[in-house]
Order: sequence, then structure tokens, then C-alpha cells
Amino acid sequence: MKKTRIAAGALAITMLAGCSAGPDLVAAPDDLAYQAADLQRDSQLFTVDGAGVNAEEYLFWLVNAIAEQKHYGHLSDDADWSQPVEGQPSAETVKADALNTAKLYQVIRNHAQELGVELTAEETEQMEADLAEVVESWGGEERFRELLDEQCISMDGYARLNQVAYLNKAIQKKLEADGQLTVTEADVESYLEEQGIYAVKHILVATRHTNADGSHEEYTEEEKAQALALVKDLREQLRAAGDSEALFDQLMAQYSEDGRDEEGNLYAPEGYLYVYPQEKVTSYSQMAMVPEFEAGALELEIGQISEPIETSYGYHIILRLEPDREQARQECTADYLYYKLNRSWLEQAEVVTTKAYDELDPQVFYDRLQKLLDARQAAKAAQATATPEQSAPGGESPLPEETGPVG
Repeated sequence: MKKTRIAAGALAITMLAGCSAGPDLVAAPDDLAYQAADLQRDSQLFTVDGAGVNAEEYLFWLVNAIAEQKHYGHLSDDADWSQPVEGQPSAETVKADALNTAKLYQVIRNHAQELGVELTAEETEQMEADLAEVVESWGGEERFRELLDEQCISMDGYARLNQVAYLNKAIQKKLEADGQLTVTEADVESYLEEQGIYAVKHILVATRHTNADGSHEEYTEEEKAQALALVKDLREQLRAAGDSEALFDQLMAQYSEDGRDEEGNLYAPEGYLYVYPQEKVTSYSQMAMVPEFEAGALELEIGQISEPIETSYGYHIILRLEPDREQARQECTADYLYYKLNRSWLEQAEVVTTKAYDELDPQVFYDRLQKLLDARQAAKAAQATATPEQSAPGGESPLPEETGPVG
């Protein structure tokens, strides 16, 4: 059977809070976490800079890490968890993923305490309102607690996780107020270097025809030879002129086949002033170049002109430019600086695991959990059959099986 999953999402879980603090974590007879992992909920599995992370919190992240790997097809019900995923056995991958997420949350708690950051009454009120809304959307408190229990976490435990998202925002707000996240020109320069942003102009001598329907037809060998001869001649003209940018612009306007409007003007006469390396592209709005072009451009210094470079489009002569710093300023924000700070905190944090963590087998835990959930579902179905008037039609939950993650 499918299991409905509630995922908090790393530092994006702003839907729950306001539950009472200080939960009683002693295992109850029907405690799924204890039955599946042989661990009390308050058992310490590891420390992050000396602060303990308990089994309840870690097991929640482990369930979600396993579910994610299953979603992407890396794990199946009959999978061999010793097989590699992301360069290591699947069992170690999910175990490490869960640890890293739990580590991130504890790092934020630690730094909130270090900075003296606490939630305001207004923020706490907002969390309580979010809690009521989400519980309602999931069919009420009883159903919501049941869904959390299936992921080995209590309402109090989940609320404690969710509070971290608010603490994270509060830390950033404090640092901004203290001027620690004010963007400087040095930050903008570092951003351009970190992201690998570059800028270019280029003269393209094509080696393919573009048909009316947008398709392409490769040049004949004779046509390619003529294109190569032209691009070599253009490069020699630039060399003779001391690689003058003015001549580059003149030749680009005259010869480049990099797309023109109805009047014959190049679409990008100023060049491409904000280009992302392929590995940094995360959306269609971000411009990137084909690998051969990118490699050639990145070998150049600002103001330097390349020798002819061949790509699937043809032959290019590239002039590297200064990237658009104004666009970089729009992207290098306080949010970005705080993200970098988070990353540095995470990298510097020390994790010390316990024997209980080291001996935890994710596959054994997950298999036992699924058997417990199946048994619980079978018991519910039997009860529904015995008392149909008290159940939803067919003994099914009134909520859809797949609701996706909250958040």
C-alpha cells in the first residue's frame, strides 16, 4: 500500500508550530519509532557542536530521505540497499542525507542560542495560526497526528522542527539589522567569481544552413572550408590591428551570423553580458553557452580575443568582456549572503555519532516500519468491516492517499 508522507523540507517548514514544549518521549506500547528501530524517542544519536539530536527527529528525516530516493527510482521495495547511489551504498546514502538535514536544523538552533535570538509573540502567534490551518487541511488533529506517527514523529517533535524555520528567519533579520548582511562591492565581486558569471561578444561564421521551418542542414565540406578560411582571415585582421575592440565590433556587425532582425541588425550587438556556466544553470531564463564555446571563453582574460573555436553552430571568434555588475548586484542580496553564512556554519559544525546511530540499519528499520504500518492498516480495515456505519465508504480514509509534501 502507499503511505501518505508529510515532509518538512530543509528550512522551509513554516506550517506547524505552537504545540506544547517538553514532550514525554518514553516509548508507548504502540510506538512505531520504538518498534521499528528499537530506540526510545529521546535516545541521543549524535551531537552537533555538543548539542544532542534525538532518535525521533533523526528517524523522521530518515523516513523522508528513503521516500525521496524511492521517488526518484533509486530504491524499490525489493531493492538491494548495498547497491551504490550517489557513489555509496543506498543505505549509507539515505542515512547520510538524514543526518545532514538534522545537522542543518541543529546548527540553526545552536546559532540562534548563541546570538540570543528568540521568537517574538507575533511570530509565535503566526505559527499557531499556521498550525490550525494545516491540521484542518489534513482532516483534523487526530488524522494529522496519525500521519506524523507513521513517520515516527510526534506533534511536539514536528513542531520543534518547524520552529527552526522561524528561528532561521529571525537570525537573518537580526544580522541584517546589525549590518552584517549589507552587500558590498567586494561581495558582488565574490559572487561573480563563485557563480562563474562571464560576458562575451563573438563573431560567428556558420557551418550550417537554417531552413524556413527552423531546422538545420550542415554545410558541404567545400562550404565548411570556405567558412574556415573566412574566420581565419578575420582573426588575422584583428591580430594585425592589435586585437582592437573597435575593429572586432566592425567585423562582428559585418560578418557575424549570430541572428539578425528584419533590418539586418544583430540581436545582441553589445554581446552577452551575463552568461552562466552550464553547471550553474537552474532555469530557462539563465543564459549558457555550448560546452566548446564556454571552455574557450573561460580560458580568456578580460579584453582578450580567442583563436577560432568550432561548435555545432560554426566557427567563433570570442572577445571576453566584463560581466554586468548591476545584474550581479540584483542577485547578490542579503538572502544570498545569509545562505553563504548558513553553508559555512554547516561546514564548520562538528558531528559526533553514538553507537546507537552507528548500528542503525536503515533498511531493517524501514522494512519493519512498513510491516507495522501494513498491520495497522489491516486492523483498521477489519474494524471498518465490523462497524461499517462508523467508517468512510469502503473503510478508506476520507483523505486522498497521495497528498504530497506540505510546505
